[in-house]
Amino acid sequence: MSATTLPTCTLALDIGGTKIAFALVPDANPTTTIGTDRLKTKAGDGPLEQTRQALISGLAKAQELGFHIARVGIGAPGVILAPRGEIAYNGDTLSNWARTDLRGLVQEVLGVPLAVHNDVRIWAYGEHHLGAGQSLQGRVLYVSLGTGVGAAVIDNGELMSGPTGSAGEFAEIRCSDFAGRSDRCENIASGTGLTKYYVEATGNPLELPDIMHKWHEEDELTRRIINGNLRGFGQALGALVTFLDLSAVVIGGGVSGIGAPVIDPISEGISDTILKPNVGVRVLTTSLGSDAAVLAAACYARDHAFL
Repeated sequence: MSATTLPTCTLALDIGGTKIAFALVPDANPTTTIGTDRLKTKAGDGPLEQTRQALISGLAKAQELGFHIARVGIGAPGVILAPRGEIAYNGDTLSNWARTDLRGLVQEVLGVPLAVHNDVRIWAYGEHHLGAGQSLQGRVLYVSLGTGVGAAVIDNGELMSGPTGSAGEFAEIRCSDFAGRSDRCENIASGTGLTKYYVEATGNPLELPDIMHKWHEEDELTRRIINGNLRGFGQALGALVTFLDLSAVVIGGGVSGIGAPVIDPISEGISDTILKPNVGVRVLTTSLGSDAAVLAAACYARDHAFL
């Protein structure tokens, strides 16, 4: 069977600081994945060579399963000029990542259209079109709480863009912590930040899941830290709701999976600072599930990939 008669799919990659996840996403069923796998990002000769291996492995999976790869979609760390994929700035997640030629690599290995964007912006795009954002209109803020804090704004179905690719960089937004002190929101509301606050306040070196056990046991200091930090973060979001006239805020990332102990104080903080006309703003959580990153990369590529 020739490539032109095979069912088509997107090869989607999620490049992170520790792993590269990849999967085939069939065009006929864009909310499912097949041929999923992952590689260590910094193994072998480093991230670029591991990305090459993911592309080669993805091609082999497609051939094995009888699919033709029509395009590639990649979510990656850093400030990225999208959809062409020029990595303008890499931050601390991956060293020596800026100016990596992902487009040249994809052309060399597969010779198919490609779209690349920052990993959080990719998630936001997919969440908007396939997940929690499907019924939302207007301007929506997507916030990812994980090891760090990332964000994206979707305006009438498209990612907010700009000349430098930094639209959505969120870590430097200031908010207040449980004691009323101002700091970067990433230091206050990320999983890493919440953990550090607890350890410094108690001297007890717990990880976030164990800290949340303390929260459920109604430990007073734990609740003050978690509730206070996240309410302060929500207050910063509330100001942005009014400033950007948002119709909704969608919260994702690993920390959002904790549920009500995270979402409730953020929602309360938003209510503290929004103006009266914005009282109807919706606060939602991610719904794409564990395959969100690759499903979103495929969604973005279907709409934006080019040779």
